[in-house]
Parts: sequence; structure tokens; C-alpha cells
Amino acid sequence: MDTEYNDLFLTAPWGKIALATWGSPSDQPVMMLHGRQDSLATFVPLVKLLPKNYYYVGVDLPGNGRSDAFPKGIALARYHYIHTIDVVKKKMGWKKFIFMGHSMGCEIGLFYNAANPGHISAFILLDPGPTFQRLVHPDHVYFFKHYYERYYGNYKRYNGPSKVYTKKQILEAVMKGRKLNVEQAEIILSRNLVQIGEDQYRLSRDSRSKYFVPQNMANDYYIELFTRNSPPTFITSMSDGNGGYMRGKEDADEILEAMSRKIKVFKRLNLDGGHDHHITHPEALVNPIVKFLSEHGRTVVAKL
Repeated sequence: MDTEYNDLFLTAPWGKIALATWGSPSDQPVMMLHGRQDSLATFVPLVKLLPKNYYYVGVDLPGNGRSDAFPKGIALARYHYIHTIDVVKKKMGWKKFIFMGHSMGCEIGLFYNAANPGHISAFILLDPGPTFQRLVHPDHVYFFKHYYERYYGNYKRYNGPSKVYTKKQILEAVMKGRKLNVEQAEIILSRNLVQIGEDQYRLSRDSRSKYFVPQNMANDYYIELFTRNSPPTFITSMSDGNGGYMRGKEDADEILEAMSRKIKVFKRLNLDGGHDHHITHPEALVNPIVKFLSEHGRTVVAKL
């Protein structure tokens, strides 16, 4: 399997951050941030088709892929990961960068921009709707039980060794769960599998990442943060991105609608397909992304 990237590791206060890079450091940087329980490998099929004259830098979030996890202990919240962007930006010596995110990665980028306006020159946000659905939990009893009681009631499980799989078992699980073929599942697992014996593997991801605690503020709070000082923004919305999960969909739709009204330069592409469309059908995203970049950056030429 040819991933065609260069590995790079940065030092953070909690350990190492693993990166993968494509292109020349002298070109305009594009930071790419994956979603929950994933790795930067999620961008491999898409990056292979994007223009060569950008410096693409994929980031494995702490406890995912080849990056070290945060120290064991408390339940992890989504906002814990915002600092990762700041560490990468400073270590790479960038003044500004384009940000590409998928799912929860979009949310982390949006919070970072709210705290650091002007650092991100453009947003490419791939199907953020499903992660927006999990921002608000009006039932506070459910919120407490789902995130805190579940975690601290099963502390050893979420802070101990993860489940052991055979290669076939984990491939089939990823193919079924994310609706991928064998080749696509192999790409996704390329940074997430750790072999511990003959045909025995563990996932490298932090078990706590299954239930990231959201901020659980009012929707108006997110709308204000996500639309103030926002750079030109390109968003994809998938018809089956949430896989039939409906809790919070009205809130997510409200955020997306508000972004379309309040962000000066906002492009939204509605597509038929699932949450991992950038893996299964990356060719469908290339021309719209290139067009967006050419209008809000320099002229580019796609590889298609």
C-alpha cells in the first residue's frame, strides 16, 4: 500500500504529535485534522488528487494514529484537543494556514479560530453536521450519565489495555462500521494498528476517545463562536452523514444555516453519500475544493 507521505514528529508537553506531510514546506500550508477515533490516514485518498503546490500536513490527534495520548485520568473533553493545533502551528513556524477538517476535526478547528482569529486563512470542512449534533444535550441527567457516570463507572476499562483482534476481525469491523471496501479499510488502519503477536493486533487509539465530553452550551453560543471572524469557508454536507442518528439534528441544521448567513464568504456543497465520502469518493470533492482555493487563494491545477 503506497501512502506517499513523509512522517514527522513534534514534541508537545504531553508527548509526541505525529504528522504526515505531502509537498514542499515552502508552499502554502494546509493543516488537516481528522475526526473522532480516526487518524490522518483518512485524508490519504483525497490528498493524492489535490494540487501539488500546497504543503499538506496531516495531524494525528493525541491518542490517535501514531501520536501519544494525553495522560491517563480524567474524562477527555473535545476542547482538550484545541491546543494541538496551536502546538503544530508554532512548531512548524507558520503565521497563517488553510485548515481542512473532517467531522470532529472541523469542530476543533472552529473553536481554535474563535480563540485565535486571523491564524486560519480558509476553512475546508468535510461533513461537520454530525459533530454539531453532539454539541448540545438539553437533558442534563442524560448528559451526566452518558459521559461522566459511564466513564468513571468503567474507569479501568477506558484506561486499560484495548481489545485484541485478528487482522481479519478488525478489517471486517472497519468495513462494516464505515462502509468501506478492503483497500479503503487498509488505508484507515495503516496508522491505527499495533501488532502484539502473531495475527494479534490492538488499536492504538485512546479508549477514552469513544465518549468525548462536549461543552454542552446553548446553540447561540456555538453560532456566535463559529461565525465571528470566520475566514472564507467551504463546507460539505452529506445526505447520510449522520447514518440515521437524529438526536441534535435540528441544532446542527441551525448552526449550518446561521453560518451560511453570517459568514461573508461561505460555500456549501450538498452531496449524496455517507460520512466518509472523502474516502470512498474523493474525486467528487476535488474540483469543488480546487475552485474554492482558486477563488480565495492562488490559481491551482488539480491532478485529475
